Amino acid sequence: MKRFVVFTLSLAAVAGIFWFMVLELGREPSGRDEPPAVILRAPEAFAVEDIGTATFEVAAAALSSSSGDTVGVEFSDDGDTVILLADRVEQKITEMRAARTGTLVERTWSGDVDRRLAWAADNGNLDIPGLSPPTGKNLYH
Repeated sequence: MKRFVVFTLSLAAVAGIFWFMVLELGREPSGRDEPPAVILRAPEAFAVEDIGTATFEVAAAALSSSSGDTVGVEFSDDGDTVILLADRVEQKITEMRAARTGTLVERTWSGDVDRRLAWAADNGNLDIPGLSPPTGKNLYH
């Protein structure tokens, strides 16, 4: 009788594990249904144009040719979503980037906006020798 009880309990445990696995296989991958805590969006003061998939050079050239004091472009660069903002009044350029890996970062370059944009259109970056390097932060904090 004792063996029968042990056998029955063992069989029930195996059946329970099997049933759990069957249920899990049919389930959609667990992900969050709600939006992320941090959403990449330009401040309302900026007029931002979506230029689709582009290189940093193309985005800088588009931003350089745009008129206005607070303008920006949004684009996709190798799977990353990038918002590049030029504030000609404050003389700073801000890059907000949501990497395809999920990382959200912001970098800001101060000084000589138009010269930096012209440089970036030719060189693919805003780091002009002799001008200050960018400051950056993770947008999760």
